[in-house]
Amino acid sequence: MRGFWLVLVALLLLSGRSSAQLSISLTFVSDPSGIALSGSGTSAAAMSFGTIQAFGGTVPSGVTKSVGANSWTLSTSIDITVQKGALDLLSPSYTLTASLQTSDLTNTWKFNAVTLSTTAATITSAGAYGTTANSFSLTVPFSASAGAISNTINFTVTAN
Repeated sequence: MRGFWLVLVALLLLSGRSSAQLSISLTFVSDPSGIALSGSGTSAAAMSFGTIQAFGGTVPSGVTKSVGANSWTLSTSIDITVQKGALDLLSPSYTLTASLQTSDLTNTWKFNAVTLSTTAATITSAGAYGTTANSFSLTVPFSASAGAISNTINFTVTAN
């Protein structure tokens, strides 16, 4: 059995403009088809898969478990809302990056099919303002030792 805990933290970057000229916000929202987020509607949300095992057991509502030959994967949907302030009418889109706070050499963490590490990876380079559905997955190899898995994903949103 494994316990999973994931914390989503939004890190906001103002792209070199003063806050009087530009305001941009990023919030995490529970997707109707995904796991319920603690802190939904805020810039710092968390999700807990609870205690889950590769074979048997149950998964939380909104989570899919798939078992392969060498590993097993948990996946869910997460909505992200990015809004720009009324003063920044010239920003047509935004760039969203994400990184793991702590290195994980055992498990594979993905957001929208982008593999995450401690180096920021681009999730979208021309995101449309508003709410978008995103996918998150965590793949655990069968060779991993039993125990709790936790990490923080840091997101940065920059107006283009």
